[in-house]
Amino acid sequence: MLTALATAAALSLPHTGLHAQTRGGSAVVAITQAPPTLDAQVTTIQSARNITLHIYETLYARDQNGKAIPDLAEGAAVSPDGKTYTLALRKGVKFHNGKVMTSADVVASLERYRKIGANANLLSEVESIAAKGPNDVVIKLKKPQATLLDSLATSTAPMAIYPAEEAAKDANKISFIGTGPYRFVELAPDSHVKLERFKDYVPNPHYTKRDGFGGRKDPILDTVTFRFMPEAGARVAALQAGEVQLVETVDGPTKKRLETNPGFKVYPLLPFSFQILKLNHAVAPTSNLAFRQAVVAALDMEEIMSISYPDIYQLDGGWLYPKAQDYSGAGLQAYNKPDLKKAQALLAKSGYKGEKLTFLVDNLRANTDTATVVQQRLAQIGVNVDIKVTDWPTAVKIGWSPQGWNLFAHGFGIQPFEGPGTVMSAWTGGQLHQKPDPEIDRLYTAFSGEMNPEKGKALFAAFQQHVVDDVTVIKVGNYGVFQVSTAKLRNFEPYRIPRMWGVSLDK
Repeated sequence: MLTALATAAALSLPHTGLHAQTRGGSAVVAITQAPPTLDAQVTTIQSARNITLHIYETLYARDQNGKAIPDLAEGAAVSPDGKTYTLALRKGVKFHNGKVMTSADVVASLERYRKIGANANLLSEVESIAAKGPNDVVIKLKKPQATLLDSLATSTAPMAIYPAEEAAKDANKISFIGTGPYRFVELAPDSHVKLERFKDYVPNPHYTKRDGFGGRKDPILDTVTFRFMPEAGARVAALQAGEVQLVETVDGPTKKRLETNPGFKVYPLLPFSFQILKLNHAVAPTSNLAFRQAVVAALDMEEIMSISYPDIYQLDGGWLYPKAQDYSGAGLQAYNKPDLKKAQALLAKSGYKGEKLTFLVDNLRANTDTATVVQQRLAQIGVNVDIKVTDWPTAVKIGWSPQGWNLFAHGFGIQPFEGPGTVMSAWTGGQLHQKPDPEIDRLYTAFSGEMNPEKGKALFAAFQQHVVDDVTVIKVGNYGVFQVSTAKLRNFEPYRIPRMWGVSLDK
């Protein structure tokens, strides 16, 4: 029998009457970085999600609290042995090219993800994916997997459903065709992406209001343009001039200045992300454990966060957000214990000979501030750091490869929102730190197949302890963001991305 999840969600959500609002208007959203691609399956980058989750949809989506809820699927029937999932698809869903979605499109899309998806390891336990008639898909697993529906709902690198003919194409070779509330119009490199309301879009009938990445998605605005504006001052100036209606993030002083102006609305969102310091385990000297431990011992996390995010941060070393159900304190007794003498002793043990380290960072102010503070702290123990500032697409190209960097500071936000499985999966196969770690892979495999929640929580705690002990990556702290819109933008709610469905604009 299909799960009652969709029905229960519909009964529990009050009606908002959004469908009765007058449609029309064009909104411009200022985002900090250009997306590296609009092929949603192959990137984990937030600037891509900002846009692609308006274009494409997934079988399951994350609700406001990060739980998996049906989206393009109606629900799932699970076999008694936990190894076969049969998903019923919503009928009559159209792609932006007018084609009606069928099981063939879903199978082709998931098979593509298994081959080239940025988080393809989420489907590593899948044995086969097959169509069962036009509206059902059967997923067979090699062994029971407690995290399958969570995996289908991932928004980190979404398992977007494409037309089968597009899913047959290589990475970054597709036409940008999905089933979402907005359809792709144009991409102007170094400028913007423009979307328009998909006139044939039918909101999911099982929901009556917006709910995270799922729920009811009403495309009210005629067009939504995402403008790439890396300069903070330019974003705010454009907002004040009426050229943009929403700014993805502003700094504390700007927030304080604009919140007293009735023409604008300020939305605080904390925690929004981790500030992390990645270390490249594939090259010296960051390949050396004693050296990595020396870096940790040298850093004052409060100093970094108070400079990088002075108005909206939390000191916390956990690898989930503090109020998360599976939050763990494992290994946190060592968090934020700066000790320069200890750092110097560990550095001597590492055999470091004064070679220059490359600290890769994009041009976002908070990240360059982080790099500068770290550079100054490491200089105190004799480590020579050269900061390399690039635009975000270049940083991604370099920082997701094994050469050309030692340290890399950036945000890590969507994974802890989705929960322990997604956090753990990000580090499997050495994909972020460039060297496979058998212990991380073992713990993630065990977690994925563990049906007992308490045992799963213990496995995540063991993962966190290992990350701390091995200095897989350094968690600096949690930061938030301030988003600002014109007061004319109605029914906007801050979330993991600037969701522009269900939003209207006063004329």
